[in-house]
Order: sequence, then C-alpha cells, then structure tokens
Amino acid sequence: MKKKTARNIKRYTVASLGAVLLAGCATVPRQGGFKSVAAVAKHRTGATVIWDQNSQADRRVHAAVHKLLSHPLTARAAVQIALLNNPGLQARYEQLGVSQADLVQAGLLSNPVFNFDIRFPAAPFHGWDASVAQNFLDILLLPARRKMAAAQFAAAKSDVANAVISLAQRTRAAYYRLVGDQQVVQLERTVKHAVADQLDLAKKLRQAGNTPPIAYDQQLTLYEHVRLQLAMDNATVLEDHERLNAIMGLWGPEGNWTIPSRLPLPPQHDVPLQGLESLAIRHSLKLAAARKNLRAAAIAVKVSGIAGLLPGAGIGLNYVRDPDVRGTLGPAFSVPLPIFNQGQPQVAIAKAEYRAAYRRYQALAVRIRAKVREAWIAMHAADREVLFYQRIMLPLRKRMVHETQLAYNGMYVSGFVLMQSKEAEIDSARHYVQTLRRYWLARQRLRQVLGGLLPRRNVAASKALPANAPKEK
Repeated sequence: MKKKTARNIKRYTVASLGAVLLAGCATVPRQGGFKSVAAVAKHRTGATVIWDQNSQADRRVHAAVHKLLSHPLTARAAVQIALLNNPGLQARYEQLGVSQADLVQAGLLSNPVFNFDIRFPAAPFHGWDASVAQNFLDILLLPARRKMAAAQFAAAKSDVANAVISLAQRTRAAYYRLVGDQQVVQLERTVKHAVADQLDLAKKLRQAGNTPPIAYDQQLTLYEHVRLQLAMDNATVLEDHERLNAIMGLWGPEGNWTIPSRLPLPPQHDVPLQGLESLAIRHSLKLAAARKNLRAAAIAVKVSGIAGLLPGAGIGLNYVRDPDVRGTLGPAFSVPLPIFNQGQPQVAIAKAEYRAAYRRYQALAVRIRAKVREAWIAMHAADREVLFYQRIMLPLRKRMVHETQLAYNGMYVSGFVLMQSKEAEIDSARHYVQTLRRYWLARQRLRQVLGGLLPRRNVAASKALPANAPKEK
C-alpha cells in the first residue's frame, strides 16, 4: 500500500511539473497588435497604414506612393504618403513587437534549475543527488504578471496609434503652412511688380525734373526692401517644402512634387466649443495609454507584496541515491524566512510609482482640456479675422483702388497715390492669407488634441468668397 501511494505521488509530481513547463512554452506573433492600430488610424485619419517588412505588399505600397506624387499634392494625399513612408513611424511600429514580446515573456515561467551532486569516496559505488526546482513565485504570480503585461501592451498600442495620429496632424500642419507661405510669395511677387512700376514712374519724373532726388531714392529703397522680403519669403517656402519632404519620408527626385496655389476657406459652420473637452478626454489616445499604464501600476502594487515577502521560493523534485538506500524521489520545497526583509521597500516603491502615475494622468487630463480651449480660441479668432477681411477689408481696399483709379484718370491724383492704393490692397491680401494659414494651423492643433476626430457639422451654404477662391478639400 505504501509503495502504491509513493508511486502515485511520484506520478502526480512529475505530471504536474511537466504541465507547468509545457504551459510556459509560447511563440511571439510577427505583427502583434498592429491590426488594432491600423483600424484606429483608418477610422481617425481615413488613411491606410502598413508595417513595412519587405514583403510583396510593401513593394506595392511604394508604387502607390509614387502614383500619389504624380498629381498635385492634397492634404489627404500628403497624410497618406507620410503614414506609408515615414521611417520614424515604421520604427515606432517596432515598439509593438517589443511590447508583444514582453507580453509573451510575462506568460512564461523561468527555466527550472537542475542540480547534481556526487560524493567521493564511496563503496561499492558513488552516492549522488539530483534535483529539479522551479521558482514558486513564477507559478503563483503568473496570472498577475500576464494582466500587468497585457495592460502595458494595450498602453503600447494606444501610444503607437497616438504616434500615427500625431504624424497625420503634423503632416497637415506642414502642408497648410507650405501652401499659405507659397500664396504669400505670389502676393509678394505682385507687390514687387507694383513697386517696380512705381519706381519706373519716379525715375521718369526725376529725369524730367518734376521731383527732387529724394523722391526717387525713397521709391528705390522701397523696391529693394520688397526684393529682400520676397527673397526671404522664397527661402521660407523652400524650408517648408523640405520640412514636409522629411515628414513624408521623401528625398531626391521624389521631392519634386507640386501643390495647389491657394489655401482652402474655413467651413461655414465651425466646431463649437461646447462638449469638446469631454470629447478630447474620451478620444485622446495619449490619455488612454496613461490610463492603461496606471492599471499596470495598480497590478504591480499587488504583486510587490507577495514578490517581496517570498523571494526565491521554489518547488521541484529531488532524487537521492546512496549506499544505504537504493533510491528515493520526492517533492522538494524551499521557502525563505521573512525575518529581516518582509518586502516593505518593494511595496513602498510600487505604491509611490502608482501615485506618481496617477498624478501624471491627472496632469495630462488637465493639459488636454487646456489645449482644447487654447486651440479653439485661436481657431475661432482666426476665423473671425478671416471673415473681417472677406466682408470688410478686402472689398474696401478694392473699392478704394477703383476710386483712386478714376481720380487718376481724371488727373486729380498722382500716379504715386494710385500705386500706394494698390500696394495697400496687396498688403491687406497678404495679411488675409496669413490669417487663413493661422486658422488652418489652429484647426490642426485642435484636431490633434481631439485624437484626430473633429465633430462634423452640416454646411447649409457657402460663405461669400473672393473671386477665384478655392473650396475646402
């Protein structure tokens, strides 16, 4: 009876240890978590993302990028190219692989330890001991470690998805900045032509002796100043172009793309402030990542108490062979005595890290709410200024030029007055374009803090637009 019981214990112990070891075997998925990131990116940007791993599908993606570059670049196309081609974003995808591996690692047991002892001298044979031991805490804390790693993996997915959304918004901002600066350059060229005509008139009047030399020098100074401003604005456009190239991951001949010449107009019914803060809190991927990291920190507090109290606790099998007994096999246990260290430091550290994570989460939520209000105020102010230029200043300047032209035709004013009137009209148009650009940049900041989603409003009718003004794309 005793022999049968011993055999059952032996069989049960070996089977249990084997099951534990088999449970610790796992493989790491190749693109773990990327599908959820791609789904979020598609929903919030309307663009497709691909994790480039040198497959046939990835090569087709590069062909699609070249096709998009063959047409005048729109904001949507720029975003799509950036999400497909930006090397930095591809590097961020590898973070998913690291976090996925950490998740798999959290579900694995540490390797068992094999010990073998042999004793000399002995007769008629050498006595020896063999044992296999497994860390007991690995088995006990396996479910908690899996939950903690799962929370960290979910945070990593939110973090990577936030990187995708941020890149999309940075691409749009760089695009609108480039289009706006290019439109300013076009106006500067018009100013240069107007000032050049004014300079020619001053030169003729000086040659005829109708004006003092200082009048010509004043016009020459103005002309040279306009030339310098145009050169500086051209350099700004080139810098904007290269900045957008870098965001889209383009260089060399691929960077020779074209864009529209005008900024789109703001929509008639813009986004109201009411409810935006709550929307940002719900949709912020950065806040979602912080929330999941907070959950992982809470699990770490629970784990720290047990891990600190029983470090190195083990369970396993021990086989003894000596001259007196043929051989014995049985379970082996090792439990540390918590005399000097009961795990208080580890618990204190875990609790402090949890409190810090909670405060960071609160601070992030406050910043998000403030950024929503800040971006909306800037966008709303720019929208009102755009309307001011559209409805008041630009029509007023146009009417003044027309009236000055009539006065000039009737020889009531000089050509200098007419040129100054035209210059004031162009200057107002330049400020209008800069305000329009400021509106779109503020709109992109608002869109980013809202997690890539802007509330949609039905547009009943279009605003009164200046001649040849482009529609919103």
